[in-house]
Amino acid sequence: MRQHTKVGALVAGAALISAAALATPASAGNNLGGAPIPAGSTPVNLLTVNDFHGRIDSGDLTGKLGKNFACTMITQRAALGASNTVTVGAGDLINASTFASQVQHEEPTIDFLGAVGLQVSSVGNHEFDSGFADLTGRIIPRAHEHGFEYVGANIYTKGTKTPAMKSYEVYTVNGVRVGVVGAVTAETPNLVAGLGIAGLDFGDPVEGANTVVNQLTDGDAANGEADVVVVAYHEGGPYSSTTGTLADQMKVPVFAHLVNDTSPKAAAIIQGHTHQAYVYDVPVPGATDGSTRPVLQTGNYAANVGKIQFGIDTSTMKVVGYNAGNVPVVAYSPTCAADAQWQRAAAIVDAAVTYAKPIAAQPVGKITTSITRAYNNGAEDRGRESSLSNLIAQQMVESVNATGNNHADIGIMNPGGVRNDLPYGTDGTISYGQAAAILPFGNTLKTADYTGAQVKRILEEQWQPVSASRPFLALGLSKNVTYTYDPNRAQGDRISGIYLDGTPIDPAKVYSVTSSSFLVTNVGTAPDNFATMLQGANYRDTGLSDGNAFVDWLKANSPVSPSWVQHGVGVIGTPAVTGSKNGPQTITMRLEGFDLTSLGSPANSTASIRINGTEVATATITPVINTTPIPSRKGVAEISFTLTKQQLLPWTKGNGHRDVDVMISVVADPTGTVAYVPMKVSKG
Repeated sequence: MRQHTKVGALVAGAALISAAALATPASAGNNLGGAPIPAGSTPVNLLTVNDFHGRIDSGDLTGKLGKNFACTMITQRAALGASNTVTVGAGDLINASTFASQVQHEEPTIDFLGAVGLQVSSVGNHEFDSGFADLTGRIIPRAHEHGFEYVGANIYTKGTKTPAMKSYEVYTVNGVRVGVVGAVTAETPNLVAGLGIAGLDFGDPVEGANTVVNQLTDGDAANGEADVVVVAYHEGGPYSSTTGTLADQMKVPVFAHLVNDTSPKAAAIIQGHTHQAYVYDVPVPGATDGSTRPVLQTGNYAANVGKIQFGIDTSTMKVVGYNAGNVPVVAYSPTCAADAQWQRAAAIVDAAVTYAKPIAAQPVGKITTSITRAYNNGAEDRGRESSLSNLIAQQMVESVNATGNNHADIGIMNPGGVRNDLPYGTDGTISYGQAAAILPFGNTLKTADYTGAQVKRILEEQWQPVSASRPFLALGLSKNVTYTYDPNRAQGDRISGIYLDGTPIDPAKVYSVTSSSFLVTNVGTAPDNFATMLQGANYRDTGLSDGNAFVDWLKANSPVSPSWVQHGVGVIGTPAVTGSKNGPQTITMRLEGFDLTSLGSPANSTASIRINGTEVATATITPVINTTPIPSRKGVAEISFTLTKQQLLPWTKGNGHRDVDVMISVVADPTGTVAYVPMKVSKG
């Protein structure tokens, strides 16, 4: 039978213990390919979920998604044997949620997860959204009431290696002690408002996990022991099983670190954070017999339930074989509807939906077509600019300037702060619930002053550090800002031009920037790794809630239409000019990334090439997508045009032999995306 035998003790941190130093692998088996576990071995199973984000409801206030998820979880547990199974989360189970959970501060989700049998989860960065005091004083006690625990082995009291919360839990399954160790991304301080976690340090998740794995397997019963240990990381790789191979994932340092450096005593690695669905068999570090262990992430938003089946040789407590996979969540069955556990979970969902419906149903405005985040193969893509992020950045500028007691020149929106889309539906009406789900974190709008040079650095920081699991975060920008970049240039020097209403930004001039208090902050560590945001001046809090300001703006500006303008366009290499100074002169250049990938965004087909506003040529834009180097860029124009001496005269007449500065603008049709390319023209 399954028995919860002990509560995870707090363990002191230690230096990173190398995988090779942690003795014999616990996972001395291989993927069985769906075959039964070997005869004579003992079954020990895991069900997993990550990045649930309060999806007891999909946003339609029917509760179907939560009920479907509950049925899948309960059905899978019954098939495996409830007494043989431990149910594990990998963080971000709450917050960034849809309205039914958000309006009651995530409490329905906590109750629901307990009802469907969750037993233990690593914390995710979003568990800290309302601060550590809220997590420990409200969230975790409520989780305890419903039978599950949060764990985090790499969270320490600031300035120490003293664990700030429980690090692990141990469960007895069929006589096998199963230890579950949790750890959260080290990027958490960059992802959460700084004041709420000011008393904490977030260490390397692998170091934290390995310290606890070593403790649980050191033979000292006084500090906790486990026969089989699994690690649940709220951290993962940037690809899904359909968009990248294991080899692709291993090129990403954070993923390779999790896989290669986690103790070989860990029988499985459960992951989260990056919202990708994948299952891999990876070599056990130091193993000489070719044994592997599973690495699994379920995606996000209740799309899948992860399943790992171990066969354990109880004489050695080694894994002799395993199966691993993701089970898609499907519509609940009549069998589930008659099940008492499912009924308890469904009742929680129904109560939450009933509470939320009258509040959410209030109409706040209309849109003319869907306004969405960026997408890649059906999945949200934070590495691409979006019509919705750009709309919010513009809304923030207008909301701040409407107060009359503050001013903003530029609006910026981080993609991770935009959590849902605005679908058109049947008539374009947007409800309060839909609008509130867009910006669910309860931040305020703030402004701060940055020089033009600092604005450039902020845009350079879209290319994230190598340690980040998302290599590029595309900022939304207010409509007056455009920029060009060359992705082939060196880190910190990729932005080739920034323009405010078509005029080059002045590096020395001061501009007032607005965004949420998460991004415009001088407290804590770099939000989303945008370190320059911490270096502004004259930080001012408008007192406007970002979510409420967005709702009020929708009311005042309906019907609202998306802009399909891409604000950042790649200018690849240096535009070339050939020919004599007397003309003709031929100008060639390659531009990439004219098109958005938000749902419904049109593909550009032609470009007008203009010198100081006068059209001199046209070019074709093809719907090619280039993915390397980052960011991915859709819509490519190979431009070549020739100017005769006579055509050059309007810009060179009267200038003798001097070169003349002109601005070439490339304007895409039909979206109006524009790329500015400063050049010189010459007259002999």
